[in-house]
Amino acid sequence: MLDPEPLIIVGSSVRAAAQSAVRAGFRPWCIDQFGDRDLVDISSNVHTVADWPNEIESAMQSAPQGKWVYTGALENRPALIERLSQLRSLCGCNAETLSRLRDPLWLTDTLTKASLPCLPVVVPISNVPESGDWIVKPVSSAAGIGVRDLPAGSAGTINLDGHYLQRKARGRVVSGLFLAVENSTLLLGMCEQLCRGGDAEGLCYVYSGSIGPLTTADVSIAVFEQARRIGSAMVTGVQVEAEPLKGLFGIDFVLDEKTGELWTLEINPRYTASAEIYERAFGWPLMRWHVDACRGRDSEADELLGSRPLNGGWQSYGKTIVYAKRDFAAPDLVPLVERLAANDIKESSIDVADIPQLGTPIRKDEPICTLLTSGANLSTCREILTAAARELLSGIDELTE
Repeated sequence: MLDPEPLIIVGSSVRAAAQSAVRAGFRPWCIDQFGDRDLVDISSNVHTVADWPNEIESAMQSAPQGKWVYTGALENRPALIERLSQLRSLCGCNAETLSRLRDPLWLTDTLTKASLPCLPVVVPISNVPESGDWIVKPVSSAAGIGVRDLPAGSAGTINLDGHYLQRKARGRVVSGLFLAVENSTLLLGMCEQLCRGGDAEGLCYVYSGSIGPLTTADVSIAVFEQARRIGSAMVTGVQVEAEPLKGLFGIDFVLDEKTGELWTLEINPRYTASAEIYERAFGWPLMRWHVDACRGRDSEADELLGSRPLNGGWQSYGKTIVYAKRDFAAPDLVPLVERLAANDIKESSIDVADIPQLGTPIRKDEPICTLLTSGANLSTCREILTAAARELLSGIDELTE
């Protein structure tokens, strides 16, 4: 029997992508910032990069010959992706395509040309608008880190170097997961995004999880159709100027539930944080679909999507990232999660992922781990995750104070 084909995965936290690679029949070879315990269990080849991202290139030098993919937040480093692509064969968007897709002015221009809803942006910032609701976003934004509201009356008084302004949209934060295959764009599904909210000053826009996949009981069919049009516009728009967008990509939106408008926030051309929600729900081999799409091969995705009605018939799945309330050294989290399961929070099963190595220093507001569950609907998942995160933090306090 032949050994599985190696797949090099590079990213700040690649555990979910590595699990996807195993499910897809690959042998993951991982370059990761943290080297979590469960990642080491998945792959016998985990290279933890202490000086992130400066030592990624040297780690890639020791990788086997083969394909490589990137996850978050390498989309903000097109020059690094270009250099890594000289070392191994990239499956995904190249540096030039990536630079287009991550350019907020290109995004607004592409949406405008396609007659799709578009949030105004101000780049570069020379004169801060005197009125209107705006958010300040780092040019190299990732997972909502550094995103904040523009304070009222702050024109000319705030340092906005390395940032841009985007008109604030109010509503429900959702995401779409897409697959670009040659000239076609498939919307694989949509999820609700969780953000830290008011529990962390200055961090309220930071990504903290996903719940889904959404059905027409959660959002209208018109929302799905609008998401499809936006995904197609991204693929069509970028291939006019650069190499085509290939494989998996995600788009973050704000859904105005009063008007039904879907406002595009940004595009993430890679395996996304919400991807494992679909894999848990449907058993899809998303990393196989991604690699095949980048090689110009068809997958069974189109056929599977055609046979799956949007009105549901499946459970909801959720994940939440648990953030530290204070500094501590990581204890053994597995017994704590087993205790949560024994407590029967809404008679649910709770899994822990992204488990830090024992003794890892964790600072206030840094991620501790990820909790995953399933439930009858979105609300149930949200309640389970909220209760489980609260109990996990309480258990950590007992062990570390």
